[in-house]
Amino acid sequence: MPRPRRRRRLRVVSVLRLLFLLLVYGASLGAAAIYLAVTTINKELPPDLSQLLDYQPNRKSVVLSSDGEEVGAFSIENRRIVALERMPPHVPAAFLSAEDRRFYKHQGFDLMGIARAAYKNFKSDGAIKQGGSTITQQIIKQTLLAGEEQVGALDLTPPEYEKLRKSQKYRRKMKELILAVRLERELTKAQILSIYLNHIYLGHGAYGVGAAAETYFGKEVEDLTVAEAAMLAGLVASPTKYAPHRNMALARERQRYVLRHMREDKYLSDAEYESALTEPIALVDESDLNHLASPYFVETVRQLATKRYGNRDLFKGGLKFYSTLDTRMQTAAENALRRGLEGLDRRLGFRGPIGSVQQALRGAWTGGPAHPLSGTSDDTSALADQLLPEQRYGAMIVELPKPGGVVVDLGPKRLPVDDKDAKEVRGWTSEKTKQAAKLGDLLPVRLAADGNTVSLAQRPVLQGSMVVLEQSTGRVRAIVGGYDWTGSQFNRATQAKRQVGSTIKPFIYAAGFEAGRTPVERMHDGPYSVTTATGVWTPANYDNKYMGSVTMMTALAYSLNTISVQLVVSFGLDRLIEILRGFGVTSAIPRHISISLGTPDLTLLEVSAGYAGIASGGRRVTPRFFDLVTDTTGRVVEDLSELPLGPQVISPEVAYVTTHLMKGVVQRGTARYAGTLGRPAAGKTGTSANYRDVWFIGFTADLLVGVWIGRDDSTPIGDKITGGGVAVPIWVEFMQKAHPRTPIRDFAIPPNVSFARVEPWSGDPAGVHADPAYSVWMPFVRGTQPSKFLMGPQIRSFEDLVPAPQLPAPAAKCSSLLCL
Repeated sequence: MPRPRRRRRLRVVSVLRLLFLLLVYGASLGAAAIYLAVTTINKELPPDLSQLLDYQPNRKSVVLSSDGEEVGAFSIENRRIVALERMPPHVPAAFLSAEDRRFYKHQGFDLMGIARAAYKNFKSDGAIKQGGSTITQQIIKQTLLAGEEQVGALDLTPPEYEKLRKSQKYRRKMKELILAVRLERELTKAQILSIYLNHIYLGHGAYGVGAAAETYFGKEVEDLTVAEAAMLAGLVASPTKYAPHRNMALARERQRYVLRHMREDKYLSDAEYESALTEPIALVDESDLNHLASPYFVETVRQLATKRYGNRDLFKGGLKFYSTLDTRMQTAAENALRRGLEGLDRRLGFRGPIGSVQQALRGAWTGGPAHPLSGTSDDTSALADQLLPEQRYGAMIVELPKPGGVVVDLGPKRLPVDDKDAKEVRGWTSEKTKQAAKLGDLLPVRLAADGNTVSLAQRPVLQGSMVVLEQSTGRVRAIVGGYDWTGSQFNRATQAKRQVGSTIKPFIYAAGFEAGRTPVERMHDGPYSVTTATGVWTPANYDNKYMGSVTMMTALAYSLNTISVQLVVSFGLDRLIEILRGFGVTSAIPRHISISLGTPDLTLLEVSAGYAGIASGGRRVTPRFFDLVTDTTGRVVEDLSELPLGPQVISPEVAYVTTHLMKGVVQRGTARYAGTLGRPAAGKTGTSANYRDVWFIGFTADLLVGVWIGRDDSTPIGDKITGGGVAVPIWVEFMQKAHPRTPIRDFAIPPNVSFARVEPWSGDPAGVHADPAYSVWMPFVRGTQPSKFLMGPQIRSFEDLVPAPQLPAPAAKCSSLLCL
């Protein structure tokens, strides 16, 4: 009878044996399948990890001013690489506690972390609450496998598309696990962590903790507190959702999560944890996140750099441009041009209020924040806690006293409008409604210097530009392309081609001196006609008046048109065009006699560079916006600081005589106001036909500044608006504030120049000892002095006039060491 029991035992053993064999075979088959899958997928992966082993992420290129300040940047990703050693310990600790608490225990992927994430997600009804990817896996996903799950446009049904998308996701996940293990074998934990902290996206365009520290808190990563580091680490999960600028409550909630983990992981003590929880967070104003200093200058550097190095190196290569920008001069140039345009706009008349505050809202305006004006429409929605002297504000009219004044409310302050502007406001009426200004109307104003009154500060309908450069080197020290970058990014200094008017005349006179004429040669200023292919052309002077017989120095000082035409007729159009091209003018120049009156359309930078050529001895001067370019390692990519001098266009002596006549324009001609600078200065004003453009380009021995004013649509500025009356005051204001504090000196005298004492109006010899009030020292290209100046000894230099001082007698030789 025991047989059945034995059979049953054998049957159970057989089943167990079969199950064991099936388990073994199944495990072997599974292992083989996994091996085959890994082997197959591994073939699709890069054979080496050099992309990460030699980690070189996209880096922004920066523009530095001449004093080392960062004034601009070009990038696809805002990233600042920071070595792990520079980071305070709590920064990496915060990210480890937030994203990979077992970082130092796993070998690329964390089974415990995956299981924990799966359990939490299961308990949350399938919603994804926690990820299981390690820091190593995140690096792989964001670098080597970036874009791996993207599916292009395919002719698939929605279910087929979803199936393909899931297949791509699982395949990417397998690749991620394989590469993570390989990366852990190739790099140390410190190297992996360093890559992660410099690569991770943290919102607001910031990649890596270095850029994020600056973006959110305006500080270096070394200065981050525990609370700030925890807030940055909390952004990884969702940079948009937890962005403190968008939702501080959610950002704080995520920060507390990170701080709690840091305490549990023993990175923080209880006291440090409690302190971090209560620490206030100060964010950088969001309006400052994309601030760009000297925008017209930086944009010009971008355009030049794109042509030289291409977009890839510029936006990804981390180039460093050591620019020629002087921030002090740039600020002075922007302020001088802005004030000049506003002053001219006021001369053209008050155009009316910029808006009105409803009766029900006027009480909230009073005593509230200030309203700085922004945009081309003078929007008053922006708010500010304080009033700044250079800022324009919207101010509400609150009183219109019977004597004629105007009182406005700026929010923090209630101030009167200065008398002159108040008179304009009270005298204004709308062309459409015939209504005068009333209570509640908004005026654009700016604080007076003493802060006790305000003046009108309309947004000008005019535009302008300014170029500041060192004529000896071509280094552009400042450039302003318009009234306001936010209103218009068009650079009128480098892109606007406008009729140059009389600013072309120094090039004409230089050609005349080159041909043998002299400053004292007399020419007739009167009606003059030229026969052209289209008929007879008869130019006239600015005021349609003539001076008769005049010297060339007087003709340039008073910008007489007929003399310029006669000179060009005498030496020919080709030489004038040749000189302009020689000084770097590349814009189209019509081959017509009318160019003698400045009909070519040139940029302010072109004309300024041409004047720099005259001021620097007749050589071409090429404007330069940066001296040095280096890469991320500090290697010099290009050094422009030691470029050879440009080619000689006109002789140094011709250039000096031309410069001397341009001094006459400042001393007694159309730019007399420039003489208030108190330094020897030379220049030339210009006004195009029908007052569409006004210019002044002037220079001292140290600095050249060009100014242009006009309307973008080329309509007339206004009647009798000239370069001397508009552009020169802007030039003077800038020069008084920003001219280098160098010793006052005159222009250097080259060889082959001789001098004679001249009566300036007649051009006759005045004698060496003539009254200085009625005579001047006049330079001549050696050998061109008229015979009437050769009666006495020729003056070749000022040393001929003043005897050289007696040198002291040489000291007696001393044999004692005490004399050494």
